[in-house]
Amino acid sequence: MKEKLKTILLFLLVGSSLAMTQQLWMQFPERVTNFFEPEISYSSSYLLSDMIAPNKYLVGFGQSNYTMIYDANKYGIWDTSKESFAQLLSSDTIRIEEPEEGYRPGQTGETAVVFYFSESLSTYILAKAWNVNEPNNIVDTIPYVDRISIVQGSGDPFFVFSGEGRDVLVYDSGISVDSVISEIRDLEASDDFDYYYSLSEIFPTDVGDIYVPYEIRHSLPVVYVSNDVVTMTSEEKGTLAERFLEKEIDYIRQIVESNGSTIYINDNQVLKFNLNGTVEYFRSLEDTIQERNLYLSLSTAAEFISQKAYSAKGMYLAGIEKIEADGSLGYSLTYRYRIRGIPVLLGNREVHEYVEIEVFNNQVRSYQQLFRGELDLNIAHLQDSRKIMSSFDVIDQNYPYLESRYLQYSGESREDLGDQLVQKVLSSVEDITISYYDAGLKDQEERLVGVWLIRAHEKVYAFNAYSGMLVYER
Repeated sequence: MKEKLKTILLFLLVGSSLAMTQQLWMQFPERVTNFFEPEISYSSSYLLSDMIAPNKYLVGFGQSNYTMIYDANKYGIWDTSKESFAQLLSSDTIRIEEPEEGYRPGQTGETAVVFYFSESLSTYILAKAWNVNEPNNIVDTIPYVDRISIVQGSGDPFFVFSGEGRDVLVYDSGISVDSVISEIRDLEASDDFDYYYSLSEIFPTDVGDIYVPYEIRHSLPVVYVSNDVVTMTSEEKGTLAERFLEKEIDYIRQIVESNGSTIYINDNQVLKFNLNGTVEYFRSLEDTIQERNLYLSLSTAAEFISQKAYSAKGMYLAGIEKIEADGSLGYSLTYRYRIRGIPVLLGNREVHEYVEIEVFNNQVRSYQQLFRGELDLNIAHLQDSRKIMSSFDVIDQNYPYLESRYLQYSGESREDLGDQLVQKVLSSVEDITISYYDAGLKDQEERLVGVWLIRAHEKVYAFNAYSGMLVYER
C-alpha cells in the first residue's frame, strides 16, 4: 500500500514539476512573549474580532498553485480581507447565487484566498465583530460559516460563504478587492511560500478540502515553555488576585493548601492557583438568565479576558457549547493559543484547552487559564536543524495505523471495501495542520515538538513532524 501511494505521489510530482518554482522559507514573528509586560487595554470589539481570526488560510495563485499560511497576522492578507467582508455584510447592493455542485474556491484555477475557522461561527456574530451594525440578508441566507473566501475569478471578483455543508456566492461590483489581490501577488512575487496541492488531484472524489505540501524545506523555530504558576512570586499572585477579585490584597482572604495550591477569596468570588499551571476563577451568578445571547456572551468574555487574563496574546476561539447552571442558560467557550503564529496542542490530560470560560450573557461564572508561557532564551532566530516531513509522507508512513483506526471506527472490513479502501481512509481525514505539541511533562524548559495534527473520524492524531512517529492521540 505504501508503495502504491508513493507511486501515485511521484507521478503527480513529475507532472507538476515544471509548474513548481517556488519554495517556502517559513518565517515567524520574532516577538517572544513576556507575560508580565505592562498591561495593554483592548476594547471588547477588538478582542472579539481578534479571537475569531482563522486558524489558517489557503492562498490560490491560479493554475492550481497553492500555499497554506498558519499565522493570520502574516502578510496582511487577513486584515485587508476583513475590511472587504465588513463592507460586503453591510452592503444593500449584493447579489447571492448558488454555485455549481462540487465547487470549491480556488480549485478551478482562480486566484483566491480561503480562510478556515476552527469552529463553525454565526455569520451575524462575524458581522457584529467587524462593527457592522445592521447586517444584510447574507446572515439569513447562510447563518453559520466555517470558511469564507475571496475569489478573483475570470469575471468580477466574488465572495464565498461556506458552512453546514453548503456554499453561497456573493457578488457586489461596488466593493473592490484590489488590495487583497495585490497582497496575494506580493506574496507570489516574494517566493516566500511552499507549494501545496489538493488531495483531490490524486483522488478526485470524496477527499474533501484537504491540502498537503510537496516539501517543507525549513523547520519550525525552537521554542521552550514553562509552568508560570510554579515560578510566580507571592507578590505576582497577589497582583493578579487584586485584578480578578477587584479588591486590595490586604482585604482578600488567602489559603495555602497542603499540596502548595493558593486560594484567594472575596465574598462570592474565588481565585485558585494550581501547581499544574492552571488558574481558576469562580463567581456565583447574581441573576437568573432564562434566554441565551451568544453575541452578548462573547462580548462579555472578550471584555473579561482583556481586563483579567494573564495574557490574551495568541488566543483564538476554538469551541462554543451551550450549558445550564444554577437554573440559568449560558455558553462554555474554549480558546486555544499560538506561539510564533503556530497553534499549540496541549498534551496534559488534566487541561483540555488553554482557556475555558462559562458565560451567561453579561455574567462570567467561571474562568480557567493555563499559565504556560514561552521562555525568552535568546533563541528567537534558532531553527530546528532537522527537516520537516511532508504531511503526505507522514500519512504514508502511518497508513496501516490510520487504516486500522478507520476500519475500527466505520465497522467496515478490508474485504468489503477492496480497491476503495485507500480512498475511504484518506476521505476520513478532515483536517491537517502544522502545530506545536506541548506534552506538559516539565515545569521548566519544556521544548515544544513540531507535529502534523491530523483530525479524522472524531479523533485527533499528532505525528512528530520530523520523524513521523505518533506522539499523541485523543
